[in-house]
Amino acid sequence: MKTTRSIALGIAGLGLALLIAGPLLPGGERVSRIDLPSAGHVTDLAPGGNGSILAGTQDGEIWRLIDGQWGRVAMDLGGQPVTALTAEPVGNPTQGPIGTAAGLVNPPPGMPPLTMRISDEIATDEGLIVATGKGLWLQATGDWQQALPDVNVYRLERQESDGGTYVHAGTVGGGVFSASDSALLDWKPNRDGLPEGAYIFTFAQTEAGRLLAGTDHGLYWQDAPFQPWRPLKTGLEKSRVLSLLLAADTRTEDGAPGAYRAWIGSDKGLYRADLVEDADGIDALAYASLIEAPPDHVRFGISWILPYGDGVLFSAGSVYRYGPAGFPGWYWISLAGVLLILLGGWMFPGREPDETPGEASA
Repeated sequence: MKTTRSIALGIAGLGLALLIAGPLLPGGERVSRIDLPSAGHVTDLAPGGNGSILAGTQDGEIWRLIDGQWGRVAMDLGGQPVTALTAEPVGNPTQGPIGTAAGLVNPPPGMPPLTMRISDEIATDEGLIVATGKGLWLQATGDWQQALPDVNVYRLERQESDGGTYVHAGTVGGGVFSASDSALLDWKPNRDGLPEGAYIFTFAQTEAGRLLAGTDHGLYWQDAPFQPWRPLKTGLEKSRVLSLLLAADTRTEDGAPGAYRAWIGSDKGLYRADLVEDADGIDALAYASLIEAPPDHVRFGISWILPYGDGVLFSAGSVYRYGPAGFPGWYWISLAGVLLILLGGWMFPGREPDETPGEASA
């Protein structure tokens, strides 16, 4: 039976359509791993400037993610775990201070080294503040000044509130301490309303300037520095909130004013909650929902969450992305398209016919 030109063209055209459609098919939102070239456990994520992301590892490496590709930052940290990355100056880690398990790398000019485990660091108008397990170290003229001696400080946050600037220190077992940016040696307890002996793992600020704290008993918020903390009911009141991101530009589906998306990292995985903020405070529109992830992926607590394109990037041992993604098996569809194109070409009329018995001797 002679194959017609139209059938061959139809098969090839269908193959071309499948080849193109494969990577374009929508697959919804899902978690995908963005592996570093090395196998190092990721200990820190930070904005790297110009849309890039910095990642520090347990092995003392720093990597930069640009346009979906990782590149190693040329720095020798002596194999010490990276514990504190900042985006200063302009996301260049080779120039700004870096916290490690053995001390502070690249201290400010004229400052002596700090040789202890660094938990966090933050720049202020008065200079650098460094958090450690033995309190805070404040940059002064040619030397460091200590504050909160013997307090295990884990996280720092700077806040503009009521015309003033404050720095908050989240501690391990001691709640929050706060100080005015203009009096950084005068730290006062700021834990009214927090659970006794609260662990503070992370901070975030709302669009109206309220402060949120992630604790070992869920989320808490306060109107202004030294005002009472109030629990934010998200269903995670018995969980450790290790990381927190408020997506300022992501509104809920109904577009309600003052409503936005909160991404919450815990020991159990990544959660998502819609919050609403008004003159009376902050409320969750519903309990936080767990983002499903393959069981072989997220095996550690989520320590950092950053905005990334139309989704988020987070660390849980490795680096992961959550957001819109293509159809999981799109490559099979494209492969079927390639096979159909080859079949259509093979069936296309005009090929030299095979010789039949008797034709060669005719």
